Amino acid sequence: MTSVISRRDVLAVLASSLVAASPRPAQAADKLRVGKSVLEVFGYIPLDVGMKYGFFQKQGLEIEEIIFTSGSKQTQALTAGALDIALSGGAEMAFVAKGAPEIAIGSITASPAFMGINVGPNSTARGLDDLKGKKIGVTSIGTLTAWLVDELNRVKGWSSEGDRAVPIAIGGEPAAQLSSLRTGQVDAVVSSPAGGYQLEEEHAGRSLVDVSTYVKDLELFVLFASTAIVQQNPSAVRRFLKGWYDAVAFLQSHKAETVQTTVDAIGYAPTVSARVYDRLKNQFSTDGKFSQKGLDKLYASFLDLKVLDKSTDMSKLYTEQFLPKA
Repeated sequence: MTSVISRRDVLAVLASSLVAASPRPAQAADKLRVGKSVLEVFGYIPLDVGMKYGFFQKQGLEIEEIIFTSGSKQTQALTAGALDIALSGGAEMAFVAKGAPEIAIGSITASPAFMGINVGPNSTARGLDDLKGKKIGVTSIGTLTAWLVDELNRVKGWSSEGDRAVPIAIGGEPAAQLSSLRTGQVDAVVSSPAGGYQLEEEHAGRSLVDVSTYVKDLELFVLFASTAIVQQNPSAVRRFLKGWYDAVAFLQSHKAETVQTTVDAIGYAPTVSARVYDRLKNQFSTDGKFSQKGLDKLYASFLDLKVLDKSTDMSKLYTEQFLPKA
């Protein structure tokens, strides 16, 4: 039997089709408050790349970037519930062990090449051996930068009073480091290769060596998440890491875009940003997995600095459960 469709039936079908085809309201993006412990770290640039080129937006995330002047201030903000994700030094894992409401969720880099030793314009030093018995500026005593000086002494076998390089606390601000070099308060500073390149641009000093010349593996920069965001929105944590490592992959194959992003975000000169990019682009972790050798060296630094003891179980301070699957 032939079915007859009335005009009313046709209009009803058309109306329902239009409703089905009309765009649905977009789901609101999850907002994440993401902190940088300090501004002048090239290791944190994937965040800016990811924001600029839509890698976090693609994951349904809205990023609020918050820049701190020290890791301790960032930890205070996270503890107060004002931060969801933190980009910080691996040394932050000691705070996790002491009960800070956070956990390490991914490696940024296990390469000490992101740290360097820089000297002033009048220095005659040409390598590590020339730092024997010298005063080396560090952020403060009892920190990773001070440990790097102690580790240099250990590696070189400088154990006597006159031979040991001496860590001098000068703070972490580039201006303070420059002033300390100019006044002769210190002979060198533990900073970053970028800081040395910037000194060269200003004819105020130069990069001497990067730390990887004597420390081969170290979980140097790490991604942390607050325990609150891990419990309340684990999907957002997972999607943040996907956006981050997608940004790293983009960074490694797009020099011009990354260099300009570095200029805009940190304020380095284009020539400095280009040199930093060429030196460090391949030192980023591409999958976020923690290096066991890097963790072991970080643990050794904790013991040397007496911030943790041998009872600490490093495996409790990080997780890889949110990392993108290969």
